[in-house]
Amino acid sequence: MENLMHVNSLDSLKQAVGNNQHYWLFKHSSTCPVSAKAWNEYNEYCSLHPHQVFLYLVVQEDREFSQAIEEITGVKHESPQLFHFTSQKVDWHASHNNIKRESMQEFIA
Repeated sequence: MENLMHVNSLDSLKQAVGNNQHYWLFKHSSTCPVSAKAWNEYNEYCSLHPHQVFLYLVVQEDREFSQAIEEITGVKHESPQLFHFTSQKVDWHASHNNIKRESMQEFIA
């Protein structure tokens, strides 16, 4: 999917976001079954909304960046974790089993 991009640093995040004021960021654990389920929900929502921007990082590979997200947002790190940003501020977030396509849709509606 063209609207789903891996980011691994603040620079890659800024480049991926560009001028977009709204975007999603998913913190994924490659070893957690709960994260795998949340990843499937995220990907399903992503496939249904090709004009939105979807980013992800893998906490095992991008640990420093994952910690930087916690500092920037003020939201305690969890994995899996999903954020929606508007104008570079978190306006919605969820973690673990609360990451659902339906929840994302309700927030955007």
